[in-house]
Amino acid sequence: MKFSASQKILLLLTSILFISFTTINEDPKDRLNVKGPLSFGNTSFKLSWAAKPKETYFVQEYLPDGESLNSFSQMLTINLFVSDIEVKNAVDQKINELTKRKKTDSVCHYEVNESPDGKEFIVDFLVSETKDNKMTTVEFNVYRYKQIDIEGTKKAIVVYSYSKRAYGNEISTFLESLGKERGTYLNHMISSEVPTIKISDK
Repeated sequence: MKFSASQKILLLLTSILFISFTTINEDPKDRLNVKGPLSFGNTSFKLSWAAKPKETYFVQEYLPDGESLNSFSQMLTINLFVSDIEVKNAVDQKINELTKRKKTDSVCHYEVNESPDGKEFIVDFLVSETKDNKMTTVEFNVYRYKQIDIEGTKKAIVVYSYSKRAYGNEISTFLESLGKERGTYLNHMISSEVPTIKISDK
């Protein structure tokens, strides 16, 4: 089966859920002109990992000092998809993915918020991983979707996201506190400026 360029981008959009990277860049290449540090709430995040999985897909991850990609507690991520796909279509793809996940992930839950002008969406959701019938990781995410112009001529979708994780024995406390803290995380994302992106892939 052959996929169109738009279908390929939609497939990539579903690949950014709960990804664990094993290759760590000691000196990540900043292809988006967003070297950082970035701020979320009172926490500062520095560029810790970057990649270009596809010609039209860029990803950069930012962590607080002292944290690692293998066992982080919180992370900021920029996913950039160079495509003229409508933001609503990208969000619908994520909702379809999460709806399917709910059948096998008892923790999975999501909510969608649209900006008054309809140009941006925020999807916040909770997912988990299980091993040997025991929950090992829980992750809360806030994804902010926005369509932008690149170099004045190309359309792109940026997904600016915040992730908060808990592991093992910390999970119960994390889930109990999330009810109170969720609104804070959403407000932080709403009040944040989406980083200005300029592709520099030389």
